Amino acid sequence: MTIQTTHKSTKAAEQGTIKEGVVILLLGISIVLVIMNTMMFNLALPDVAEAFNLSPSSTSWIVTGYSIVFALTSITYSRLADFVPIRRLFIIGILSLSLAAIAGLFSNSFIMLLIVRILQASGAGSIPALSLVLISRYIPIERRGKAMAMIMSSVSLGLGLGPVVGGAIVEFLGWHILFVVTAVTLLLVPVFVVLIPKEKPQKGSFDVLGALFISVGTTGLLLFLTNHSWVALVSGLIALVLFTVRIRSARILSSSLLYS
Repeated sequence: MTIQTTHKSTKAAEQGTIKEGVVILLLGISIVLVIMNTMMFNLALPDVAEAFNLSPSSTSWIVTGYSIVFALTSITYSRLADFVPIRRLFIIGILSLSLAAIAGLFSNSFIMLLIVRILQASGAGSIPALSLVLISRYIPIERRGKAMAMIMSSVSLGLGLGPVVGGAIVEFLGWHILFVVTAVTLLLVPVFVVLIPKEKPQKGSFDVLGALFISVGTTGLLLFLTNHSWVALVSGLIALVLFTVRIRSARILSSSLLYS
């Protein structure tokens, strides 16, 4: 793992540097908007339930579905960043978040709203994960701690601003306007295209079976926490055990290949 990380850092240094201050600031802004997006919609659930005549269990899927997809895409994008250019992944993630937000402005049914929120989550989950990858890859180790602290501070700021801004928007403008906040991230796409160095795709593979195990495990735990489903909890724990076995067997195999 150390050899792989050092190799990637060397490759990054060869490919170019970044304007650290500007990039970290933009990453911080992106994360604030993402975390606000996550928090704001919780305050809109009563209004959404009233608008679409939903039961509490149906309304909860707006939050549950978002949380599940957010968690899964965070893991997925982190793995993809090992061999897919990080700039490409950033663009895909931000476009998923912002274009879904624009579509959300016109959502007129519960199904459309749920699809929009899931698409938003698929993009939102990429940004914190890729931000940490970008920092570890391009920021020198002596300044990496400060950059990480900036990212964590952005998370805290988003957690604080989300309920305040979301409550004000829902009260005075309506829950549809919540999507405007994250639609702003579309403006960041050309900026990240310019600021993030261009990388060449690397050889790599995506562990589909491992991804399936971690997906089922994460989904099971989240469903237990939100819907108190014991079946989901047991299924999730079994999947996480299988994921652990899968990871350990993969490490043993890669080590044997390395020293053979």
